Formats: sequence, C-alpha cells, structure tokens
Amino acid sequence: MSHWERTTSARAMAIVYEQHYKTVGPFSGTAHITVLLDRTDDRSLRHRPLFLLKLRLLWSHSRNGCILTKKVLKLDLWKKDAIRRLWSKKAIDWTTRCWASGMLDWKKLRDIRELRWALALRVPVLTPPQVESSSLVEDIHTNINYDAGEIVTPTPGVKRILSSPCCLPHIAQAILSGEPSIVEAAAALLKAIVTRDPKAMIRLYSTSAFYFALAYPGSNLLSIGQLFTVTLVHQGFHGGEEAAVSASLPLAKRSVLGGLLPESLLYVLKRSGPAAFAAAMVSDSDTPEIIWTHKMRAENLIRQVLQIKVLQHLGDFPQKLSQYCHVLYDYAPMPPVKYPELRDEMWCHHYY
Repeated sequence: MSHWERTTSARAMAIVYEQHYKTVGPFSGTAHITVLLDRTDDRSLRHRPLFLLKLRLLWSHSRNGCILTKKVLKLDLWKKDAIRRLWSKKAIDWTTRCWASGMLDWKKLRDIRELRWALALRVPVLTPPQVESSSLVEDIHTNINYDAGEIVTPTPGVKRILSSPCCLPHIAQAILSGEPSIVEAAAALLKAIVTRDPKAMIRLYSTSAFYFALAYPGSNLLSIGQLFTVTLVHQGFHGGEEAAVSASLPLAKRSVLGGLLPESLLYVLKRSGPAAFAAAMVSDSDTPEIIWTHKMRAENLIRQVLQIKVLQHLGDFPQKLSQYCHVLYDYAPMPPVKYPELRDEMWCHHYY
C-alpha cells in the first residue's frame, strides 16, 4: 500500500469506529496497532493509531474496562539536534549502534524508540502537546478515578502498575513539561493513583512531584491544588506515615510543603480547599491571614526554588530529561525558601 492509502485507511477506521464502536465492539488488533505506532518512521501514520487506541478505550469505558500501554524510552548520549544533523548528512543510519546510561548493551538506532520517533519522516498530524493529550493519559485517569470510600484490597491492577517505581516517577516528571494541559493531566492522574493507596501516598514525595509543581509558573493551579489537598500531610518524609500525620506537630512540620511555602498558604489549602489555594497563589494579598504577591512567587519561590536551588540541586536534569525521556531524578531534600517580605512578620495562631 502507498503512504496515502495507509494513512487514509487508518483515518477511515478511526472515523467509522468512533461512530459505531458500540455496534462493532472490541477488536482484536489492539496489539498490532500498538506495534505499528511504535515501529513506523512516518509521523503522520504514527499519529493515526493514537486516535484508534483512544476510540478503542471508549468501548472499554462502556464495559468498565481499561487499556494500559507501557512505553520504555532510551536515548543516545548525543543530543537529538546533533543526531538529526548526522542523520541529514547520512553519517548515521538505522543500523548505527547507540548507547545511553541505563542501557544494558548497545542497540541499533532503529531499536531505540525515542530516536526512531525523533527521526521520523513527513509532517506530523499532531503537535507534541496534542500527542500528549491524545496519549491515553486522560483516559487512564478516567478508568482509575473512582473512590469507593475505603481502601480496595487487593489494589486494582491499573493502580498497582501506575504506582510502581517504573511508572510513578515519569508521571510526576511530566509536570516539568510546563505545558498547561499536560501539567493538569499529570497532577490529576497522580491524585487518582495515590487516593486510597497508602503505600503510594506516603512515598509520592520521593518522585519530587511537589518540587516540580511549585516550580510550574502557570496560573492553572486547580489540579495541583487538588493533588496537594489529598497529599499535604500524608507523606513519609519524616520517616513514616504516623509521623507525617501527627497532630502534635505544626502544619509546616507535618507538610511536605513546609519550608517551601509560607504557612499561611498551607492553612488556606487545608481550611479553604484547592480552589481558594489556586486563587491565592496567583493573587496579591496583604492581610492578617495571607501575605503573598506575584513578586514573592516569581522572584522568591520560582526563582529561588527552580532557577537557583533546584537547578543546582538537579544539575542538568531538566536538560537530560528533554534529551532522554527515561532518565529519573534522584530525590534529595531541599533547603527552605526564604521570603524577605516575611522577615519582620510573626506568624501566630494563624495570623500575621
């Protein structure tokens, strides 16, 4: 088949299945479509199977089912731009051997998914944010976003997989993309994963999801606020769950956000909820209950946390992540963020 015939056929199948998925039901070609998506070096053809997989999940939703695809990404030590230049000059080909930290052995370039996709041909159908939003993240979230009001034993299979060390850190690191829709989806998915799962809950801090979320400069903070609300005092960074939730400690000591945000904002989150917290984070306030401004967020929180402390703390991690998507951040505690505007203020009984 020609390229036009293949892409047109994939598009037609997606349109027909979208309109008649209840009649057609599940199809047995999911594995084949996933392999096609993985192995093709054609951008436009690779994006078409995403729609089919997303539509396949519509039938699963109607049957209370779930689909989960797992990706493992590898990257060579060269930067992608340099690899593209070598590729354009035909200095390398699909048989070129490549290696990256964490790989057990050298692999052919064609066998490294991230490079194979980076060197794909033709104009893509979707932009990178559209690919992310179409990558089943929201659909997976829909499948696990249930709350029976109590812990479910055994832990549902999807939640068990997503809360594992091979998945949870990568979901947290998606917040570093800075793309509003991806940040919202990642925060919402993290919340759904740790809800009613004590083991995943107390170790979420070790993914540095809280650091990544505080460094996000956008204004769409509701999903992040909702994540903070359910995880605020349930992290095991004190050495265990009981220490984290001990009511004898001040909120700033019990919370993983203590020392990073003023205690007044922590009480806004705890008492008034995520919507009030999200509004307070992007507002200017100078009241007995809250002292917080855009300047404090931009010049103290984001600059001190992201540009100075986190980047020194992380080294070149954000750059590595953009080149090698499977790299993981090795968590380490951060020093407190200093706010000169609060230097002469005293916080007492929830008031300045």
